[in-house]
Amino acid sequence: MQPAAHGASIFVPGFGTWQAYRHFALITRLLARVGSPLKVEPSTAALGTTVWWITWLHYSGFNDPVLVALNVIELTAGTAVVVFGQRALNAYWAIRPGPPAEGRVLPTDWFALGMAAAFFVLITISNVTVPTN
Repeated sequence: MQPAAHGASIFVPGFGTWQAYRHFALITRLLARVGSPLKVEPSTAALGTTVWWITWLHYSGFNDPVLVALNVIELTAGTAVVVFGQRALNAYWAIRPGPPAEGRVLPTDWFALGMAAAFFVLITISNVTVPTN
């Protein structure tokens, strides 16, 4: 598997939604296997990914109030998918058989977090500094 290509698949229409569905279906099976009461719904992840994809890839500029609202929706949908998926994975790793797994943050995780934070700051600045007529 090529991780970069796999990650970039989110930008292919429909394929990213299918990938999100597959990932969350696997997480659901893992949780069921260890008897976790926590559940995740693959269809919800696919819907959140679709909302993110449509709003993020189908408009340009952030100075129109409608586009700012779409940006908020996009960030919320994308964040919700990641947060719920990570919460479910954490639950699986906490109760799976075997030795406890250590929580860790890899350098690539910090890089991705930094890029997301920079994107958020730049979008916020661009929304605040938009000239009004």
